[in-house]
This record gives sequence, structure tokens and C-alpha cells, in this order.
Amino acid sequence: YTVDTTPPILNVTSPSNAFITNNASMTVQGTTNDATSSPVTVTIKLNGMDQGAVNVSSGSFSKGITLAEGANAIEVKSTDAAGKFTTVNITGTLDTSVPQITAVTITPNPADAGATVIISVTVSG
Repeated sequence: YTVDTTPPILNVTSPSNAFITNNASMTVQGTTNDATSSPVTVTIKLNGMDQGAVNVSSGSFSKGITLAEGANAIEVKSTDAAGKFTTVNITGTLDTSVPQITAVTITPNPADAGATVIISVTVSG
């Protein structure tokens, strides 16, 4: 018999690390493979919480998750039949806040008709 000392290959294709989105719904997807100890199982945690069963078909996986407002941490773990595993950690931000115009200035003010003016806008959020 052969002793498996090699963890599975894990490639997370989406989302990319350091993502910023305004949509709470996201799909985590990628591929995994282990030539010596199949089958391979995949688990996904969002902010430390297991996201339930992940279907792996022909080495590909996909799982819908719902992000929390602010910073989010996603952990994808692929484990082979021998218990060896590979983990990919992804961080990102859900930002659903709407930018607010907090100040508008016109220089010079008042201005003569036909004169050049500078309009400055301050935006927050």
C-alpha cells in the first residue's frame, strides 16, 4: 500500500482576496483534486460559521453564501480521504452604505455672468 503524505490541490477562483462588494449574495467557487486519496470534501466557513454541505462534482465546487455588512473572512478547506487538507483564506468587505454629499462650494461666490467658477464637492461614505 502507499502512504499519502500529500494534501489535495485547492484553487479558489471566486471571490478574489481583498474583494469589496455592495451585494450580500456571493458564490464561492473553485476546483480541488487529489490523485492519491479521493474523494475530496470541501468545507466553507464564513466568519467562523460553517456554511453547510458543499457539492464537489468532477473536482469543481460552488456554494452560495450571504455576507455580513463590513469585514468578512472566508475559509475554504479541501480534505482528502487520508485526512490531509489544504486551506485558502479570503478576506473582503461588504459595503452597502450610500455616499453622501456633505458640502458644495462655489468659488468665487458670487460670480459674474460668463466668469469661470470652481465647484468643489465633498463626499463621505
